[in-house]
Amino acid sequence: MRVFLSAGEPSGDVIASEIVSHVRALSEGRSIEFEGIGAAKLREAGAKIIFDSSSWGAIGWIEVFRQFFSGLSGYLQACKHLKMGKPGLLILIDCGVVNLRIAKAGRDAGWRVLYVNPPGSWRRDRQGKDLPRLTDKIVTPFPWSAEILNKMGADAYWFGHPIKQLIQEGAGDIERGETIAILPGSRRAEIEQLLPVIANAISANERVFEFAVAPSFSAEDMRSRWLKLCPHRATDRFIAHDTYGVLKRARAGVICSGTATLEAALCGCPFVVVYRVSKLIEFESYIIRAVPEFISQPNILMGRPIVRELLQDLATPERIRESLEQVLADGEYRTIQIAAFHELNEYLGSPTALTETAKLVIQELDSMVQNDEPV
Repeated sequence: MRVFLSAGEPSGDVIASEIVSHVRALSEGRSIEFEGIGAAKLREAGAKIIFDSSSWGAIGWIEVFRQFFSGLSGYLQACKHLKMGKPGLLILIDCGVVNLRIAKAGRDAGWRVLYVNPPGSWRRDRQGKDLPRLTDKIVTPFPWSAEILNKMGADAYWFGHPIKQLIQEGAGDIERGETIAILPGSRRAEIEQLLPVIANAISANERVFEFAVAPSFSAEDMRSRWLKLCPHRATDRFIAHDTYGVLKRARAGVICSGTATLEAALCGCPFVVVYRVSKLIEFESYIIRAVPEFISQPNILMGRPIVRELLQDLATPERIRESLEQVLADGEYRTIQIAAFHELNEYLGSPTALTETAKLVIQELDSMVQNDEPV
């Protein structure tokens, strides 16, 4: 049985690796060959990597254009590989720019297509118009997304949000302490934009900082960057592969916008969102009028400002310092934010999404065998 996965950005690589691990745990002796496009996590899970996507992850069309040749190379490698040997099950995770094209190539080559966390699934008014045509099954992290997709003619499922299961399995019960969690981003451009302003804002704080280091960086690299900015902070900690532990231990956090904001909320860690992009990308967003009301996932999903977002010129050291002090202090602001996190946690369903997705994968593979389809 062949399973080909295509994961783009670091968050997709984590989900892909977890799908592989959960399918293996439930496979009961089935012989399944995993391969695909991914990075370190998918490789560690035992999949054969035919193209490394660790450099993928763009903000805006300018960065998409800069990564065009890498994305094109990954797409061409996938197309070539999908035409080799017997087709099987193609699993795509997010990254619509490349994966929607790979979905078409897979269908043309006889593969069944399962799309996990499809692009734009957070939208409540619409979903990707090509998804029903390009997929056999869809697993989406939001209930409204499944409802819209099914009305469009897709076969879509909502099992809850996968991050809930990742947190449950990866951290468990951890006593909250007095550290400050710092999640400065997973892209090099984010680190370069945000780390200096975070250092300016809070380096005088007496609490210990714990940095949750993204898979795209090493702990030593992050430590070196930080100590160049704050040589007096040698006691701060730089932790890889334990983001949820960092967030659950922390009294509060300073979080770069992205998946980390949802992770922080579901870990119950009060935080402030900071984000800066280059002037070129900022200009692009105004030109194409792509300036959203909110950028952090908790605010988008709840439709109201439950966490403070400090973006671009608002992300000053003074505002970051003031906002962090608000969430650190016992009081109404912190209490309201924590209550909103509990509401969001309930809203996102059961912590079994990865297990249920793995069951669906096995069902699809068994169905292909029963129907004499090549797997």
